[in-house]
Amino acid sequence: MKPRRLFVCSKWFSLMLACFCFLLLVTGGCAFYHPRTTTTESSVQRQSLRIGAIPVESIEKTKDQLQPFIEYLEKKNGFKVELIVSNDYRSVIDKMRLKEIDIAMFGPFSYVLAHKQAGAQAFASTENSKTGKKYYSVLIAHPETGIENIQQLRGRRLAFTDRESTSGYLVPKAMLLKNGIDPDKDLESVEFLEHHDASVLAVKKRLVDAAAVSSTILHNMREKGLIGDKDYRIIQTSEAIPGSGTVWAYREGLSADFFAKVKASFFSANHEEGALGIFATEVGTFFPVDDHEYDVIRDTSHMLGMDKE
Repeated sequence: MKPRRLFVCSKWFSLMLACFCFLLLVTGGCAFYHPRTTTTESSVQRQSLRIGAIPVESIEKTKDQLQPFIEYLEKKNGFKVELIVSNDYRSVIDKMRLKEIDIAMFGPFSYVLAHKQAGAQAFASTENSKTGKKYYSVLIAHPETGIENIQQLRGRRLAFTDRESTSGYLVPKAMLLKNGIDPDKDLESVEFLEHHDASVLAVKKRLVDAAAVSSTILHNMREKGLIGDKDYRIIQTSEAIPGSGTVWAYREGLSADFFAKVKASFFSANHEEGALGIFATEVGTFFPVDDHEYDVIRDTSHMLGMDKE
């Protein structure tokens, strides 16, 4: 019986040894296996860039303005660039918060909100060749309304653009309150028309009595012959707002090496023929900015209790 017991034990030992060797091979191999999906973003070569944009005038117009620049970025850096133009400012902020976009074009107020809610960091603004590095919020009214100053807006129909718009809501609301007019109580009606060009045309067509819009957009529409003296009059102009209406910011957590390459491409575009296309003439060329330049917007929104909106 002893030889049989020895045979059984030897067979059992051989089986255990084989299992141990197999486990050692598997677990040992894992120590040398580093899949790409586990590397951090800062150590990988990104293959695409997702850019979010606000519809300064309309979605179609914004896409047309940015298309040459998108093509330039792809050619310059050798990666795919996806342009995502949302219906409103809030959508762009939410997409950055969810890391669905990497870089975005905001207005000053929407940037301040994006900085607070999505960790956005400003790095560039634009200088318009005709209106410069600053712009204004203007309150306009149709001449036939008889409105000639801000006090005469009481009991009238007023159009804002977007609740996250600087020149289309934040600044004009502050102007109204400073003049003793509460837009929630002292106006016949308030409408939000999303885009500056829509607000200007609403005044032209007498759909509203007055509107708050960007001076840059008003200037562009006048140059194109879309509006004239008979269509509007300016009844109040704000103090200068930093930037020409656009703030470019990158999202929190974006690879430093990758962003440095993209950022360099933004500023080199100013000097490369055709890189900006109509964006250069209608919006402007890039210059560097940082977050502190928008403290005046931050302070205004806090004063009005709009930094939580």
